[in-house]
Amino acid sequence: MTRLESDYYAYMGYDSDRAREALSHYLSFFPAGPVLELACGRGEFLDLLRDAGLPASGVDLDEGMVERAVERGHEVVLGDAVSHLEGVEPGSLGGVFCAHFLEHLQPDDVARVYAAAARALRPGCAFVAVVPSAGSLSVLGYDFWRDPTHVRFYDPALLSFFAAQAGLEVAESAGNPRNNPGPPPQLWPQEFEPVASLSSSVAELLGAAVTVYPAQPQHRRIRREVESNGEAVTAVADPRADLWSHAAHLISVLDQRMQAVQHQLAELHRAYRSLLAQLYPPSEVYVVAVAPGGEDQK
Repeated sequence: MTRLESDYYAYMGYDSDRAREALSHYLSFFPAGPVLELACGRGEFLDLLRDAGLPASGVDLDEGMVERAVERGHEVVLGDAVSHLEGVEPGSLGGVFCAHFLEHLQPDDVARVYAAAARALRPGCAFVAVVPSAGSLSVLGYDFWRDPTHVRFYDPALLSFFAAQAGLEVAESAGNPRNNPGPPPQLWPQEFEPVASLSSSVAELLGAAVTVYPAQPQHRRIRREVESNGEAVTAVADPRADLWSHAAHLISVLDQRMQAVQHQLAELHRAYRSLLAQLYPPSEVYVVAVAPGGEDQK
């Protein structure tokens, strides 16, 4: 027996309320009891099962964990979870659950868990196994290796293989949306808000300029002679009309290029957010395997 895991949880300050929130995702897979939780820890999922009115019990190898669960009023046995499951009466359980337990075992022992669960479950009842997600960069690169008792990752595809080997039928495999912290805050980009096109404003500006400084016909742009009171008068076209026209054209070209750059930035923003979602999916994944001979009990 050991107290390593419970001492580690206490040292790290793991929050039971946060654990219950994440574990609540799995309640719907157990419409009836009794449910046995392997490596039940402090009893957070047993709390949820009790609140749902389902009979449940647990087993854990860590003395400190068992003490905490018993203090909560749960029926918990101190001992090896795999051996305990193998000793359960065949066809007597309405569900088997384990969260963050299989990664503490070697593959041969995981196969034993699935074989024992298949033997202990009633037809149509589920074994739900929850493990850390190797697909999450933060879990793969850091979180997983902080626990001194972790052995290896188990991908949902591999757990589905163990389930099939034991004669169970995989009903669902996914990530837990209630345990999805996402990427580190400093990596998440701000919302991208593109600036509206200036085309209508440029047209209005040019129209106003033409009204104030009307352009002269091309063939009379330089000068023209006008008789007024018998005297010769020279009339010269206002050069500001052309300046406004050229300025409006320049602004229009710059606006078009800005809109093209903004479109490219929007695509880059979307791709970056998509990449972050791929690198930081939910921190845990699960496989629901059902004993044959009954309807899906979800």
